[in-house]
Amino acid sequence: MLKAGRFGAPIVLALSFAVFVQLCIVLAGRFPAAPLTAALALGALATALLATPAPFRRARSLGRTQAVMAAVAGLLMLGAPALVVGLRMSDAPAGSIVVFLMSGGWAAAAALAGAAFALLARRRLEASWGLSGALLVLAGAAGVVACWERPSSFSPFVRFATQSSGILFGGILLVVGGLLLVRAARSSDTGGALIIATAAAAAAALAWWGVSGFGSGWGRLAEQSLTVCAAAIAWGLVSASLLEVLRHQGPPVAAACLAVTPVLLPLLSLVEQAVGVAGPQPLVIPGVIAGSLVIAAGCAALLHAPRARAVVGTRLLPTAAAVVVALSVVGLALPAIAVSVSAAVSGGRFSGAWSMSGAESVLGWCVLALSVLVMVSTFDTRPGVPAVAALLACAGLPWLAEVPTHIWTATLAPEIQQYYGTEYATITFTAIRDIPLVAAVGLGIVVLLVIIVARRGPAMRSAQAATNDGGRRTP
Repeated sequence: MLKAGRFGAPIVLALSFAVFVQLCIVLAGRFPAAPLTAALALGALATALLATPAPFRRARSLGRTQAVMAAVAGLLMLGAPALVVGLRMSDAPAGSIVVFLMSGGWAAAAALAGAAFALLARRRLEASWGLSGALLVLAGAAGVVACWERPSSFSPFVRFATQSSGILFGGILLVVGGLLLVRAARSSDTGGALIIATAAAAAAALAWWGVSGFGSGWGRLAEQSLTVCAAAIAWGLVSASLLEVLRHQGPPVAAACLAVTPVLLPLLSLVEQAVGVAGPQPLVIPGVIAGSLVIAAGCAALLHAPRARAVVGTRLLPTAAAVVVALSVVGLALPAIAVSVSAAVSGGRFSGAWSMSGAESVLGWCVLALSVLVMVSTFDTRPGVPAVAALLACAGLPWLAEVPTHIWTATLAPEIQQYYGTEYATITFTAIRDIPLVAAVGLGIVVLLVIIVARRGPAMRSAQAATNDGGRRTP
């Protein structure tokens, strides 16, 4: 199994998941779902067999209960890619939406699972950090993918809501299946549990392919065999590394690994630009950076969650933080973006203007997520890294002021909206000064600075005291 130190499995999970998401966008909707799902399942089984010494002996060593549990877990985990490849129709939902759902959505599901476990164990502060991280990775992912192009194709749940909901539900299946597999491997061998899980998934996928006809899709898969094999290997690495991360480091770390996909994918475009093999740059770089900083703050919150320690006897800072949260909520209801549309289509000319509320702006949700982090930080004795990450994210927020959460709207004819970005129709967004959001950011920065400065000294003294105590106990 993947045991390359503390950081080995998380790094493999982050990189392989980013590759898998990219290849899913390339393949899903262009091939029949059954054979593509079977290829992914066989790739996971092959990875498990190659990564496990004496695989058959280890698989036979599992008890009946553990084997059944592992098989069910494998079927649940396979449901995640099966829903993606089964529900996506060519380019619908758009690639930006798929990345948002698979990365931000699935990471949020893992973060909320970790928060639920912490709450059941009465670790309320840890659960609060998990909730904060879930909100941040969702808002940050939206910020990144909405800035991949202008005008953006990012309009989640406005169109193809059923497909989007199904893809999001796939993340829940992945997390539940992964946690069930961890439970199956708790009192037995990890490699054996993974082999049983991937074998059950492969058998189910092959049965699905057989029912739909083995001849369907075979030729098309063979045409892009290298891409399909790469996707299968990537999914196999995701399955194996996810088990390791969940078992040894918990759902918050797994969530952070899934969340960085929107940050990693644009790097390929930047590399292409650097070597001169790409065309025009579609990315809105400032917005991508700003969204990435919000994701970084979310990852910092998730990684800090297991180490959270509650502070005692504080009132002033939580009160100020509550004001920050209240201001951000009020800001969601006020106008934040002015929209202007001009179109010349077969039915004639159209021009219109309206405003979008803070709830329809990426900035509004990023401010709310950061406000929750500010609130949680006030109850922690040493929230240094998440607080600094939040400060950096606040510095990039102005770059998201004109970024909406959706381009398409249900109140405008599709015949007009489908021409956005062409010579026939233009749409522009202009930021409106949302005073409560601005005030929330300003006051939040002040609270974070006070926390960093005021609690740096006690944290250092606590660390020094622990070091001195350890020295006195050493013979």
